[in-house]
Amino acid sequence: MDTRTRVTCIDTQFLYIHRISLIAVGLWPYDRTMLVQLQSSLFFLITTSIIIFQLTTFLTTECTIDFIIKILSTTLFLLVCVIQYNCFWINTRAVKHVLENLLYICSKLHDKNEIAIIKKYGYIAKCVAIGFIFLAICGIITFSLLPILPQIFGIFYLVNKSEPYRNIYITTEYFVDQEKNFYFIFLHLYLSHYIAVSTLVGTGILITGYFIHFCGLFNVASYRMQQVMRRNSHELIYRKHKSEIEKKISHAVDIHRATINIIEFFLYNFEGTFILVTAIIVICLSLHLFGYNVKWYTASVRVQRLILILLQISAKPYGLNVSGLFITSLENFASLSSVSMSYFTILYSIQK
Repeated sequence: MDTRTRVTCIDTQFLYIHRISLIAVGLWPYDRTMLVQLQSSLFFLITTSIIIFQLTTFLTTECTIDFIIKILSTTLFLLVCVIQYNCFWINTRAVKHVLENLLYICSKLHDKNEIAIIKKYGYIAKCVAIGFIFLAICGIITFSLLPILPQIFGIFYLVNKSEPYRNIYITTEYFVDQEKNFYFIFLHLYLSHYIAVSTLVGTGILITGYFIHFCGLFNVASYRMQQVMRRNSHELIYRKHKSEIEKKISHAVDIHRATINIIEFFLYNFEGTFILVTAIIVICLSLHLFGYNVKWYTASVRVQRLILILLQISAKPYGLNVSGLFITSLENFASLSSVSMSYFTILYSIQK
């Protein structure tokens, strides 16, 4: 089966939405034409330039703590998107390799129950992709309507209509007259964020789609082992059945080993990027939380007392009590799992 046939099959089965999302941002690993390369270069230039024009505000504005947090909180978000975009563009062979090996393993499945398992996980990957895309569309629409929401709801009215750029909530410095070039600045700003969100969504649903299917392959391996032990447990004492049982077990081990190899290959190529992106996201979230300054001390005494009560209540651990026997929490779940494994070991040893 050649590469183009494999791509067609994987599209029709479970990665069609992922393919469309990556084509939209020029990151689909196949058919890298000159037009696609031009598209990728343009996207990179737009997102990089908006970062530069945000950082240039430090040259013209007094650098206070609040101002630095405001600029870096949006700049780091765009930086994550640029890093993610370049990583997938550079590692296009790795993305293609994982895609083809995933299809190759799935093409070797002939049991109808195993195919049903993969289809089930494919459907889950599709639903997750649709959910991410829907959330991204809602976020983009909300972001696009922010400058005109005050006029729509009549929150306030701009007396001086010659300064529409005050409605742009992201600070930039282009060293030009922002009033005369408002529409160009507006277009550049919003286009860069559309590209950034599309990049995060496209690469994010591809990664989640990969790992959801990896979970499906692990489930197939588990299903094979269960079938071997269920159908042939009474035949283990006969030598003539040992070769057949060993063959079936080897099939389960093979698909498990192949899946592990694909995961390790994928993580090897993207490990550095994931670490860098995680560090930037942590810094970005920290800046947002630090900039979330709630002036609770300006509220009335009664409201301050209510806030204190809420803080005291939130400090107490809470869990769902099931008939007075079990409280749902991660600690109790871990304890229950440990006890279950202990009982299973005892019963298994007694049976032997």
